[in-house]
Amino acid sequence: MGSVKTIVVVGGGYAGINLIEALKKEFHRELKRNIRVILIDKNSFHFKKVKLFKGIVNENVADLSVPLKDYCGIAIEFIQGELAKIDPKKQTIHITVQDGTFNEIYYDQLVLAMGSVLREADSERGGLSMTSLESAKTIREQLLRKLESPETMLRLVIAGSGITGIETAAEVGTWLKEEAKKAGNKQKDIEIYLINDKQSLLNDVPVKISERIESRLKKLGIRVLHLKKAERFTDHKLYFSDMSHLDADLCIWTVGLKPHPGLWRLGLSLTEEGKIKVDAWYRASENKNIYAIGDCVHVVDPTSGAAAAMSCKEAISQAQRLSKIMKAHIEGFTAAPHQTYANLLCIGLGPSDGMVWAQKWGIDFVLSGKMAGKIREYTWDLSSINH
Repeated sequence: MGSVKTIVVVGGGYAGINLIEALKKEFHRELKRNIRVILIDKNSFHFKKVKLFKGIVNENVADLSVPLKDYCGIAIEFIQGELAKIDPKKQTIHITVQDGTFNEIYYDQLVLAMGSVLREADSERGGLSMTSLESAKTIREQLLRKLESPETMLRLVIAGSGITGIETAAEVGTWLKEEAKKAGNKQKDIEIYLINDKQSLLNDVPVKISERIESRLKKLGIRVLHLKKAERFTDHKLYFSDMSHLDADLCIWTVGLKPHPGLWRLGLSLTEEGKIKVDAWYRASENKNIYAIGDCVHVVDPTSGAAAAMSCKEAISQAQRLSKIMKAHIEGFTAAPHQTYANLLCIGLGPSDGMVWAQKWGIDFVLSGKMAGKIREYTWDLSSINH
């Protein structure tokens, strides 16, 4: 293979850690000899953000953070720092380390796996955005105080009905009822509303699957309000764009993801949404030695024309495919391009329930109940490589 090749991976999210794992397998004989791999992240840990709602229902959530060195082992180097600049001509990056100084690192291949951040509702809209472990803990504390209050009813609204909103509603709803029983407050009337601005839940799945999910939510006492766009929460009222309102004790915003804001300063071609434009081999158009995968990229399946979604399953699939593309590039041939992940949904509906939907040959395969819940737990572990 010749001289040592340096691969730099920026980002220790789901795409980054799964790429590191895939590179270990692809280059297991060459690592430390002909291939040097460096992982860079501003944090020292990988955070399981898809399970952030666990910070509301569990007091101890230490397992949501995994040291990135655990993924690297002895074969991969880890540097804690933040990407500040890319110099494609020199094939170097500048990173800011903890003491504020800059380090310059040379690369033969650079992978940007900087992912996404949780969107935060504007502060003037009121309520609480679930964007961090700290915010989840704040929500937990406020809900527990509401449970202890003398009022006979607690009404919680969750504005945002994507997978995160649905899973949060189901998990928090179950937890609140259990906490009320523990406190001997069985008379507490707990109401949870999930606000959906569309015709049905999860537009990427068939309507009948959306209806089944909503049916299971109803069994948990969760009511879905369709075609309602939440605007602001003030004075214990959630106001909608149609000028109507809903009385509530607390509002949680779960308004989705946005590409990492740090991408704007790197001088790469971005979409209006802020994603890196890449070709079907995940290469940035400016330089064929720069790749990008995960939530931070706009990549299109060359066969179907479908753009990749922002999801863990896409991140894992792209990471595994990119490791083969990178090895092929080093060895002088071309590997298979991007392919959109198959139609699949795994969703948690509380601590002991879930739904799995897959579509193949136009046929829907559906599993729900405890087994589906266990599969969802398995997919969470799989995304973080079961650490």
